[in-house]
Amino acid sequence: MYYDIVVLGVVISVLFSELTQLSPAGLVVPGYIALNLKSPERIVYTLLIALLTWGIVKLMGNVMILYGRRSFAASILVAFVIDWLVTISGLFLGHPNMIGRLVAGILAREFERQGFSKSILSLGIVVAILALIMLLIGHPALGL
Repeated sequence: MYYDIVVLGVVISVLFSELTQLSPAGLVVPGYIALNLKSPERIVYTLLIALLTWGIVKLMGNVMILYGRRSFAASILVAFVIDWLVTISGLFLGHPNMIGRLVAGILAREFERQGFSKSILSLGIVVAILALIMLLIGHPALGL
């Protein structure tokens, strides 16, 4: 039933994109965020990793050619490395873990592509729609 929410998130994301011409921070991201609504610390941690990744990839773009697939790959890899470094450093004992392994990189790429405000706003709208559907069907991820 958890994967159903991710798939439903993809469908709603596609419809939202077609209607508004805005991407809700990727196709799978809203579903993963919606499934973690009971863990706001994980959502915040993932957003922080995405913001840091976005900044680092922008800096990398000053010294290397990063467009298209290269930029996307760099975002995924940088997000993974940041999370790995935080984990092995022990700086945040019991840190909340990133949502998925790719979500922060996808978010960072969308921040670069369409801007932070548009990405977060459209992500919030699609996650709210998913949360409402989850509430109506009594999905266990909401714990109701």
